[in-house]
Parts: sequence; structure tokens; C-alpha cells
Amino acid sequence: MIAINKELRRKTMAPFLHYQKAVIVEIVPGDVIRLRLYGQRVGSAVSIRIQDLYFDLMRRRVAALKAEKKKNRRRK
Repeated sequence: MIAINKELRRKTMAPFLHYQKAVIVEIVPGDVIRLRLYGQRVGSAVSIRIQDLYFDLMRRRVAALKAEKKKNRRRK
């Protein structure tokens, strides 16, 4: 693997909702993901640490599995 020493910036292919603009995704040193709309200034960007994003996504997955199990138990 290669460590992140400089920003990596990519533009999405599909437009975002009613804004009809692409989203710019940046991976920033310090293990941060930053998102903003194309053409917007960096001050309007939102950021999250990669560790926090991973933790949140795993928590959502576990909650969805628990809800599915509960739904299946109710059917029986």
C-alpha cells in the first residue's frame, strides 16, 4: 500500500440530486475524506475521518442485520 502524502481528488460521473452537479471526492493526508459539489469552494466541503466512516458503516450494517432477524422472528 502507498501512504497518502498529497491530496487525491476525483470527480463523480453522475450528478448529485437536484443540484445537477458532480461531487468532488478528495482523500486528504491525515486519513480524511472530503466531499463537495463541483464548482463550490472548499469552505462548503464536508469531511470525515476514514476511521469514523468505517465505524459508522459497520454500525449500520449490524443494525440492519438485527432488524432483519427481528423481522424474521415476527413472521414465525
